[in-house]
Amino acid sequence: MTGSPEQPAETPYIRASGYAQRYQQERFSTGSGRGTMRREQRALAELLAACNAAPGSWLDMACGTGRLSSLLPEPVILLDRNMAMLELCATEHSRVNARALQLPFADDSFSGALCMRLLQHIPNHSERSAILRELARVTRGPIIVSFFHSLSLQHGRRLLARVLGKQRSGRNAISLRQFARDVHAAGLRQLDARALSPYVSEQRLALLERRP
Repeated sequence: MTGSPEQPAETPYIRASGYAQRYQQERFSTGSGRGTMRREQRALAELLAACNAAPGSWLDMACGTGRLSSLLPEPVILLDRNMAMLELCATEHSRVNARALQLPFADDSFSGALCMRLLQHIPNHSERSAILRELARVTRGPIIVSFFHSLSLQHGRRLLARVLGKQRSGRNAISLRQFARDVHAAGLRQLDARALSPYVSEQRLALLERRP
């Protein structure tokens, strides 16, 4: 792999023009996004400290513009389905344009993996567990993932907004039981977890590993 994004055989993921630039410049650097960024960094750092990863490459999957990659052990491989996002990532990292359901890596390629802010966009158990299964296949060590927890004030506000006629955001929150089902179906087990703001924020990070 090189520092230039590799093209997948399938049609690239397409967003509205300028979305990647706005995401990089505004999403986590203005308004409430700054606080979210700080809490995510803190939760990720705590889970990284809690895991016992062997030396080797880490995968940052659904990396966006690579905003959390600098926290991961080096070297880091950045993967995203959105080419425009990858083009804004730091050039010192290798970048791969591919789908989470078909990771272009051999088994046990990575010492660890991060999957941040992807599962909340997946509405069904079968696809979430398939994504986790792919991560388990290519990762021989710890896997840190995030998901939206349904038992939270933020999710309650989102449900109320829908009742009042606001268009769905495309984000999906699940219960801890549902997440445990996804994890088990992927051949993984949960070792630890961090909530950004317990029972307030939907966002929750979990530290996983393969089951023996």
